Amino acid sequence: MKEVGNKKQRRDIELLSRNYRDFKLLLDEVQGNVVSHDYRKIEAGIKIITHIENVIDSLEEDDRFIIEKEVIEGKRGNWYLDYFSASSYYRHRNRAYMNFLRCL
Repeated sequence: MKEVGNKKQRRDIELLSRNYRDFKLLLDEVQGNVVSHDYRKIEAGIKIITHIENVIDSLEEDDRFIIEKEVIEGKRGNWYLDYFSASSYYRHRNRAYMNFLRCL
């Protein structure tokens, strides 16, 4: 069955989030001389990271806040309860995901 709407957005964001953090970790390891250099992979990672960060910077404040927490920091669970009510969070998250994915 084809995923639509929020489930697909959530899956896309989770995949993007993992890839972003994996590339950031790889770049940190390369800078610390922990791993050997695969320059093509490093260049691709830098481009992806730069593009994602530029898109995040272009978002409105609430959208940026949610995307930073979930994509950059990888927050899961009820992290948002200190900032939003549940219904407000889900409304903001849906808009943030839609805007973020549209800008990519």
